[in-house]
Amino acid sequence: MNLLRTRIIAGLAFLLLPVAGIGMAGAARAEVPEPATTEPAPPEPAPIEPVPAEQAAPSPAALYAEGAYAEAVAAALALGDAHGDAGMDALAARALLAQARLAPRGERAGLVGRALEAARRAVARDPQHLEGNLQLALALGYQGRAMGNLAAHQRGLAEEARAAIDTALAVAPDNPWAQALLGSWHVEIVTGAGPLLAATLYGASLDEGLKAFRAAEAHPEVSLLVLHQMALHLLSYDSRSFARQAERMLMAARARDAGTHFERHMARQADRLLRALRSGSHAMLAREIERERLTF
Repeated sequence: MNLLRTRIIAGLAFLLLPVAGIGMAGAARAEVPEPATTEPAPPEPAPIEPVPAEQAAPSPAALYAEGAYAEAVAAALALGDAHGDAGMDALAARALLAQARLAPRGERAGLVGRALEAARRAVARDPQHLEGNLQLALALGYQGRAMGNLAAHQRGLAEEARAAIDTALAVAPDNPWAQALLGSWHVEIVTGAGPLLAATLYGASLDEGLKAFRAAEAHPEVSLLVLHQMALHLLSYDSRSFARQAERMLMAARARDAGTHFERHMARQADRLLRALRSGSHAMLAREIERERLTF
């Protein structure tokens, strides 16, 4: 948030009064004094009034919350460069990923690429920055899904994402975002590569993913975004076997606050997924899962 600095200039005016002299001539005769005159005092300078809060430039976080993502990115990157602030770079990455989620399909790859750059810059400034590592793992996951399993494997995206998740967990072991990302890492790889190849190439397993999901779900501050994404991963893996767990997560997402523009959007997506799950139509649910996964 930009700091509002207010200089208050106090003006000190001095009142100059002429002295009235009395002269003596001869016996006790006194001269009649001339009438005293008072020069007007200079006006005091008006103090500089502080700029009202409502007229101050909104912070990058406020811009993000209201859905002004492009403006939030520009403001956050400017502050990050000016102050070497990893938190501002991480916020820019978050805003870019939200923007990508809502953008036309042809624009998403470019936005995700910019988010990845911002997240990597945040981690370069501060390797232990929690939000920077979380956003890096998210951006890598979105990029890997977009480019396909083989290309992602060849570029080492899964290993880089896992390193970012491990760093986040080392900094904040109970963080629900970090736990959910660890679970997503396991489940996504098993979904894409199958259990045997996932275990052989990456050491990923469904059991470890479910364990991390349970830890995230049990956290009292788990957000609706986390709950929705965990439900989506479980339904993508096996919508029949994990229907009850996914329904529980989506119901919990309904009860969470949606304070930002992006949270309100994702709350609507969670409701759509829940309705499809409860429809009893496997085809309808499959279409909704595919629609969600094609967002990136």
